[in-house]
Amino acid sequence: MFNPISHADILTEPASESSSLLPSFPSILFSGFEDKDTPTAASSNDSATENFIIDDPNKASWAVAKILESEARIAQRAQLAKDFKSRIDAWLLSANQQDEDSISYLSFLLEPYVKNEISKLHNSKTLSLPTGLASIRKLPDRLDIIDYTEALSYCEAQHPEAIIIKKELDKSYLKDLILKQAEPIPGISAELGTDRLYVKPLKLQTFSLKEDAA
Repeated sequence: MFNPISHADILTEPASESSSLLPSFPSILFSGFEDKDTPTAASSNDSATENFIIDDPNKASWAVAKILESEARIAQRAQLAKDFKSRIDAWLLSANQQDEDSISYLSFLLEPYVKNEISKLHNSKTLSLPTGLASIRKLPDRLDIIDYTEALSYCEAQHPEAIIIKKELDKSYLKDLILKQAEPIPGISAELGTDRLYVKPLKLQTFSLKEDAA
């Protein structure tokens, strides 16, 4: 049986999101360096950190560690939001099931009566009842392509007029025209890619006992 989400569930984050209770990786490695003179996004406008410059390996290492730490928190929050959304979707599906079944069953019982009563009316396709209006409407025709490859092969041989040829622009060719050959193309905006900093954690190599013995 599905357990509905309580306010406590929503407000309580998993242990990984409560990492503020533990010292951060940069604070351990750079305990004597991380202080009021090291800027963060929240303090980047403070006058005390305006002249901060990364000019040695120690500062660069600290910055990389802080970036990785922030990216990890972002990933944790994204996963948290995904988990909550899955739980909410499951709750909504379960909560609606009984009403969906009721609508389906009662509509099945009601439809023959409504059709019969509407057939007796002259200028209306709607039956007026004390509690609401009931009408019969034709649903749109439905077509599902079960096996796209099989259907396409058949139509190519038997009914080529059923095949739509889609026109698309070749972005690689257009990039060459605009960015390398400097030819302007109406309706297209392009710009050269700029350099961007990326950081990723180190992959520490581990050795087995056999390798160490050798």
